[in-house]
Amino acid sequence: MSKLRLGGLFLILVLSIKVYAISGIENTLKGYDRLIVKKIQTLDGYKESYLIMMTQPLDHDAPGLGSFCQRIWLNHLNDKAPMVMVTEGYSANRNYQTELAKELKANQLIVEHRYFEASTPEKKDWKYLTVKNAAADHHEIIKLFQKLYKGKWLTTGISKGGQTTLFHRALYPKDVDVSVPYVAPVNLEREDPRLLAFFEKVGSQDDRAKIKAFQKLVLQRKERLLPLFQSYSEKNKLKFAKGIEQAYELGVMEYPFAFWQWGYTADKIPGSDASDEEVLNHFIKGSSIDYFSIDMMKQFESFFYQAYKELGYYNYVPGDLQPLMDVVKSDTISSCMFAPGGDTLSFNKATMQMVVSKLNKYNPKMVLICGEYDPWGATSLDVANMSKSLKVVKPKGSHKARINNLSEAKKEEVWALLKKWMKVRE
Repeated sequence: MSKLRLGGLFLILVLSIKVYAISGIENTLKGYDRLIVKKIQTLDGYKESYLIMMTQPLDHDAPGLGSFCQRIWLNHLNDKAPMVMVTEGYSANRNYQTELAKELKANQLIVEHRYFEASTPEKKDWKYLTVKNAAADHHEIIKLFQKLYKGKWLTTGISKGGQTTLFHRALYPKDVDVSVPYVAPVNLEREDPRLLAFFEKVGSQDDRAKIKAFQKLVLQRKERLLPLFQSYSEKNKLKFAKGIEQAYELGVMEYPFAFWQWGYTADKIPGSDASDEEVLNHFIKGSSIDYFSIDMMKQFESFFYQAYKELGYYNYVPGDLQPLMDVVKSDTISSCMFAPGGDTLSFNKATMQMVVSKLNKYNPKMVLICGEYDPWGATSLDVANMSKSLKVVKPKGSHKARINNLSEAKKEEVWALLKKWMKVRE
């Protein structure tokens, strides 16, 4: 046989093996009845990427009551590499790589939360939207995918996604090896008073005075600014359920929370000598004013339901701003107005107490990332009695605190610990 023919046969054999290796994971996935699998454009750094819909029970305690499909993104490297699973707290409408998956050279799953976007049941029966059911969703996903991926497993999420990571780890502590919740609150009350207390001490006294002065300025100029605010809202197609003036006053109340959450600095706050345009522009950006729009409320109605049933949230107390307000007249303003069922929802404080109790009991390996100036840090998990958890608070950090924006020393410490736990070699 000629060398040319032998070379050709060898090339065919190599290509055949390569095609088989690439399609093997897809064939395996398509063998599971619960999965609808679609191969998609491969994310940079991976060998294959898939969009998957997985059938889940509405109620894991009563599977016969019906089902829905949960959206999952899979990025495949190899079946022996670690797995990072992102427990999104809201929608998961795009594929991306986390800092954890990149640094740990890991496969990655991104899981959309039940009752958000593509993972919403045909009939949105709110009683099945519970911490327990969502954790069971993640348990089922892990149980299935661990048949394929035998390496170390890590769960992670940001904000409400971080809460979701904690809830799953509390209820299924042995499912994974490590968890990394970012900027995740554990609120112990319907409207946790620790959040209000936080604003009395965060930053410097001068910072807090500038914030309060700006709130008063926006209210004092309302007669001039409201028409400009209405024009902005119309131009940006923002509609508010209870009118433009209520949205304006609620935006004033939201301003301190958004200011600290997103890492603004007091030197950028307009003073009394600023023009109306400067004041309005800062107010709109600083208050995240679209938060109060009908579209945003609809997009996040599942979150607000959860917040006022099990997760807890925060309220507003106008205090000395009250005399300057014309529409919002209550001494305490509850955000339950945004939730389906509103004030009729009964908050179950036992859920978060259970989460804290179980996490302390099982003492899992976790790294918690928090920001010192992030309001949600005020209700972050207390790990004082959890010897296997490391809690890292970024000085002056906001809700944007991540491992890779920590100080060099702290970043190296965190990555070294995670690589040790996940058995990742440099």
